[in-house]
Amino acid sequence: MEKNVKDFFFLAGLQRSGATILSSVLNQNPNVWVSPASPLFRFMKKALPFHNEIEALDYDRNAAINNTIMAMPHSFYADKEAKHIIDKNLNWPSDAGVEIIGKYITKNVKIICPVRNILDILASFDTIINLNPESNNNKIDIQVIEESQSHLPMADRRAEWLMRYDKDIPLCLGYLRYAMIPEFRHIFHFVEYDEFITNPQQEIEKVYEFLGIEKYNHEFENIEDPTGISELSFTGIKNLHKIRPSIKKISKNPEDIFLPETIKRFAGMEFWRGIK
Repeated sequence: MEKNVKDFFFLAGLQRSGATILSSVLNQNPNVWVSPASPLFRFMKKALPFHNEIEALDYDRNAAINNTIMAMPHSFYADKEAKHIIDKNLNWPSDAGVEIIGKYITKNVKIICPVRNILDILASFDTIINLNPESNNNKIDIQVIEESQSHLPMADRRAEWLMRYDKDIPLCLGYLRYAMIPEFRHIFHFVEYDEFITNPQQEIEKVYEFLGIEKYNHEFENIEDPTGISELSFTGIKNLHKIRPSIKKISKNPEDIFLPETIKRFAGMEFWRGIK
C-alpha cells in the first residue's frame, strides 16, 4: 500500500482574530486538515533534550533521536487522510518553533497568521464573556478580579489583564514580530480579520496562493466546525470557539466598552500593516 505522504503548514495568529472560522472554511477541502489548538509543538520541544540523556551518551544516538522526532508529526496525524496538514499553535513563530519546523518537519516553512486590531480583540473577549450567564466565574475573570485594579470597570480590567506580558496576546505579538526581519518575512502570511469578514473568497484565495496548493471551491454560508472542539472552553467561557453558520462580526465597538485611557493605551499596536 502506498504511504499517504503529508506536507505540513502552520497556523499561529492572535486570539479572537478569526482562526477558528478560517480553519472551518479550509476544512471543507478534503485535502486539507486544520487542527484546533494542537500539542504537537510541545511534544516535539520536550523530545529535544533526549539528545543529552544518559542513555544517549554511551554512543551516538543523534540520528535515531532525530528520526524519532521527525516522525512525530506524521504519527500525530496518522488518522487524517488529508494531504495538507495545518497545525495550530501560537508558539510556531517563536525561535524554538521555527527551528523545530525547519530542522524536523519541513524546509518549506509557512505560517498563516490571523490578525486583528488589538482593541477589537479585547472587545471581542468582553463581548463573548458577557453574552452568556454560563460564562460567569470563568477562569479569566477569577484572575482578573484577584490581580487587577478594582477601581476600573470590569471591561478595562479584563483588557489590562489580557495584555500583560506573559499572556497569549502579547506573547503572540512578540513572535509575529519576526515577520519584520527581512529573511523571515516570506514564511508569514497575515490574514486580517476585517478583510476576511468582508471578502472571505479573496482572503481564502490568498491563503492558497501563499501555501502553493490547489484551490478549492469553498462555501461561506452554513459553515460547520468538523474538529469537535468543545463549546465550553477550559477557560469556562461559553461558546468561546463556537462557529456561526455565516461569516459576520458581532463584537461591540471598543469605544462603547472601554475608558479613553484604555483605548489610548492599546491603540496602534498593529505593526504588521507596515511590513512589505
